[in-house]
Amino acid sequence: MKNSSRNRRWPVRLALITSLAIALWLISSFFLSRSDGPVFIFAGGPLQSGENVELSAMNWNTLDAQHELEMELVGEQSSLTLWFSVHDGIPYVACDLDCVDGVLARWPQKVQDDNRVVVRINAMRSDGRVVHVPHGTEEYKAVRAGRNRKYSGGGSDRAAAETAAHSAVVGVGETLTGRSQREEPGDRIYRIDPR
Repeated sequence: MKNSSRNRRWPVRLALITSLAIALWLISSFFLSRSDGPVFIFAGGPLQSGENVELSAMNWNTLDAQHELEMELVGEQSSLTLWFSVHDGIPYVACDLDCVDGVLARWPQKVQDDNRVVVRINAMRSDGRVVHVPHGTEEYKAVRAGRNRKYSGGGSDRAAAETAAHSAVVGVGETLTGRSQREEPGDRIYRIDPR
């Protein structure tokens, strides 16, 4: 009789745990979508705070010492944290894993129809637009080389650890999705131009 009673409680407990998890997910999604920017690794709402400055007025060569910036996808009214690099005083962002035509809709797919963005770094916010840099171009090669140097970990143990973990995830992901067998790599680099 004791086993029968336990067996009947298990589905009720499972339903309760599942309901609680769904409720927590809905509540956190609601608050994240209304936050002023991303929260840690989670996408957030539109960027609201920060001094509004022109993109060209920002000293990107100095800002390149930092690893991340926040970028709002204006059409999606959501924001995320991205690694960035600078080449010739111009900021670039990238998506390294199966960014287009992949299993999941990544941010590059979301900017195909509306490339307007807002970037925030060092409490400064600026309007811009992202422009895809095609594979194989001289600009792509120079930016990719600079990005690889920046995130190789030469000056920081944190950067080295993050890059190693990131590279492992990208390698496994490209193998699992079949992207490694395709002619064009799955990564995308975008230049951030003034709007």
